[in-house]
Amino acid sequence: MTLLYTFIIHCYALLIRLVALWHPKARTLVQGRLRSLQLLDELPKAKQKRFWFHCASLGEYDMALPLIQACQAADLTLEIVVSFYSPSGMQHYHKRGFEPFAVFYLPADLPRHMNKVVRLVGASRLYLLKYEFWPNMLRAAKKRELGIYSIATLLRPKQVYFRWYGAFFRKALNQVLYFGVQDLQTKKLLLVAGVAADKIELLGDLRFNRVIDAKQNAQANVLIAAFAQKQPLLILGSSWPPEEALLSSYLNFVNFSPPSDLKILIAPHDISSSHLAQLKARFPEAMLYSKSTENALKDAKILILDTIGHLSAAYQYGRLAFIGGGFSGKLHNILEPAAFGLPVMFGPKHSKFPEAAQFLALGFAKELSTTGKLKANIEEFLNSGEPLREKISSGVEQMRVNLPKQIVE
Repeated sequence: MTLLYTFIIHCYALLIRLVALWHPKARTLVQGRLRSLQLLDELPKAKQKRFWFHCASLGEYDMALPLIQACQAADLTLEIVVSFYSPSGMQHYHKRGFEPFAVFYLPADLPRHMNKVVRLVGASRLYLLKYEFWPNMLRAAKKRELGIYSIATLLRPKQVYFRWYGAFFRKALNQVLYFGVQDLQTKKLLLVAGVAADKIELLGDLRFNRVIDAKQNAQANVLIAAFAQKQPLLILGSSWPPEEALLSSYLNFVNFSPPSDLKILIAPHDISSSHLAQLKARFPEAMLYSKSTENALKDAKILILDTIGHLSAAYQYGRLAFIGGGFSGKLHNILEPAAFGLPVMFGPKHSKFPEAAQFLALGFAKELSTTGKLKANIEEFLNSGEPLREKISSGVEQMRVNLPKQIVE
């Protein structure tokens, strides 16, 4: 099975190289992997303790950061090396304010690559975020006696590990020394896969730590403050066309007279000039953040956040949030607005995001798919007022993860 798996990975790597001839993201990945092997050749040998964190993309890096910071607090000389599978992680990790000792793209999971990577990284520990279990990588790490820790692990019954043909992949899971899982379902699945119970701990989602800390360190934004003017503010965060269309339909439905002098901040996921032009056509009275002044924003009803890096702090001015990605199955971050006490709304495709089900059960969130639902949810959340805001904020605080000593030191 090892030979068959390696052959499939080799074919997939060749396919990505072929696709890279015309696909920009694939080209970025291929070029990044080539540079990574060169970077690792030049990486100095570890002079002190070195931990390696592997993240699929930026979302997993956000999970890793609270643990990375805790590890460094325990040992100020610790060197942190980070690898990514996706270009989104490599392209945006620097915006999180932490600079690792080294960062690289993870090469294809081939034995020759992974043996070289594990040797050159020279770490004593490997942390895997969420569900990044590459068999050849794990085998190489185990061979060099790295401690392997899976953090914020989240698994689903339909994944390959739990299929009748998944024995090879279940064996890879058993290379892991410790699983800090997000939910009980993942714990049960690991037990079914043959992982010893004493290797598994119900840890939670480390992104709660990150958003709580971000809330405490949020910077004021004079433009958004001038726009909000302490009036009810609906924030459409990381929106895609389905959410934007639904919001437009809602405004038409209420004849552009939302309740309680509601103001609206739209933060699109895509801030390309073409998409911004579409937004301006859909919301003709909207102002662009990058071209606004404090005086002009006082009388504005709709503001489009056409910049990167301001959304998370903008939630401090909000009253409720409508988060994008719920119509495509790629729900964006609902923890950030909830940390500020905002009730959240999102589309119906959220089964891969346990925090969505958790928030729905607690009354922190509402699922919607129609204009009528959006209208009803907005009115309900606005009428709930400060008690709901305090309930959500304190509820998120209680979800902070206490990191066990064994995975920090």
